Amino acid sequence: VCSKGIEYGIIETLMSLIVQCTAQGSGIPSSSPLQQHLYLSRVLLELTKLKPSLVPPAIVLAISGLFQDFLPSLTPTARENLGLWLAFHLTNTEYQWPKAYWDHWAPYAAVEPNSRGAFIATALRGMAALSSEGAVTVVNACLPPASPLVQSVFLDAVKNTEKMCIEEAEKDLVDRMWNSSEDTDFIRQHIISDELSESHGAAVLMDDSNMHHPSVWWRCRMAARAVLYPYVRDSKRTAALVKKAVKQHTNGNDAEANNMSDEDIDETEDLLTDVTDAIARFKSVMLAALAKDAETYQERVESENGAAKDDDQLLLAGEVSLMEVVSDILISVDSVDALPLIESFLKHEIVSGFGLTTWVLGEYADVKVAVPSNWWKFVSLAVQNCVTSTLKKLEKEKTDLGGGIGMIIDDSGVDDEDAKEAAVRRLDEVTKATVPILTYVVERACNIIASIPSETKKIPTVGANLIEGIKQLVRAAIFHLNSSLLESSSSLLTAQDLLNGLASMDANGEKLASICQSASASCEGEQGKKTLQSLSTSLEKIL
Repeated sequence: VCSKGIEYGIIETLMSLIVQCTAQGSGIPSSSPLQQHLYLSRVLLELTKLKPSLVPPAIVLAISGLFQDFLPSLTPTARENLGLWLAFHLTNTEYQWPKAYWDHWAPYAAVEPNSRGAFIATALRGMAALSSEGAVTVVNACLPPASPLVQSVFLDAVKNTEKMCIEEAEKDLVDRMWNSSEDTDFIRQHIISDELSESHGAAVLMDDSNMHHPSVWWRCRMAARAVLYPYVRDSKRTAALVKKAVKQHTNGNDAEANNMSDEDIDETEDLLTDVTDAIARFKSVMLAALAKDAETYQERVESENGAAKDDDQLLLAGEVSLMEVVSDILISVDSVDALPLIESFLKHEIVSGFGLTTWVLGEYADVKVAVPSNWWKFVSLAVQNCVTSTLKKLEKEKTDLGGGIGMIIDDSGVDDEDAKEAAVRRLDEVTKATVPILTYVVERACNIIASIPSETKKIPTVGANLIEGIKQLVRAAIFHLNSSLLESSSSLLTAQDLLNGLASMDANGEKLASICQSASASCEGEQGKKTLQSLSTSLEKIL
């Protein structure tokens, strides 16, 4: 970025600190309060207010240079930090930004996933998340009239939800869950009843024995859509309001646009709280639907082939199918809401950590899907949940006697050797639960990278997302293990014990790096080989 005065140097320094901040939503605290994203954003905002004639032009020039010359080389986390900063800054400066920049940036957001388009989408969605009226405020107060960014950033994200037609059987289920006080057990019985099957008219395609086909899991998918219905309704309402705002913004006092009536809005509605509570309440409904779908499929396969599918693989396919529905609905939801909702599915054991990981890396998707840049945050949640749930089970085993009678055992007389053995056992059980997720992530990432076409000259977006994501995930996993095992063990375990535990499960840097090296040997493209070698080196350094 070209510097012309001390204000430009200050802006460049603050920008460099902002892009290096710990990723938001990672669950990892900042190394220092002075390196927090919000703190640095506030400093830059106060500078803008203090020197309104000097700082804003310097910011515009800095962002222009970053966007044009450096953005493609930034890691996904750095790019996200920059986008979230811009969202915060513009929200607090009355959206003052040159119109020409939005016009120049618009084409990048309309093409295949790319670093510049991701930055623009992060900034605009971040502004929407910070406004009480969401995307409508961004359309009215920030973007130029008729900007194509409205379509590419806001409306394209909800097109699947807009097209989601709710049939009568599903409408009835939504009504039972949200508009009546019907007992949860009655709803559970309804979801697995033959009556629902007949009214739904569901049938697995007779020429399709694929356990990952959506029609196999129609009950659990219906149950998930019903539980998340408030977000479906809100998404459709927001899309309608955005379209109305576009008409008004473009045509001024257009009579047709002004006569469009808003849907009734409950000002006291808290979608996150309501749906999180619903996930806990209707857990039994979703699990019963999942089990019934699996049972029906097994019966069909056995009658046709005489051999049943592996139960664990079948359950995994059901969890992935359920998460596909969840992602279709939450795709336009800010990560501030999305991550806690996904965490609720994990916490209530509706989906497993491995099922969540398999879904987010798209191995069994019915269509080719792009791996999102923040995929590792979901897997980090899965690892964290595995750690906490495993420790809770161990603690329950410690206090439970036969017959399920809970009793607190006085261990004041237990010597240090027994305490050390207990700490080592906790480490062993936790690594057994989490290592399969880490190993799968590396294997899946290597397979995706190895499939990069041989003619590719640059690292594609998906490759960069995977490499950076694995680095962030490994650091997050180590943090979760340290905070849960080392800090709670009164120094009975050390960091080296943790690394030795990972090594005993073939999950140290050397073992994980060998997965990358094996994939590199079978990779035809030179760029793919270089990418895998870079990942291999990074894993050896981190672990």
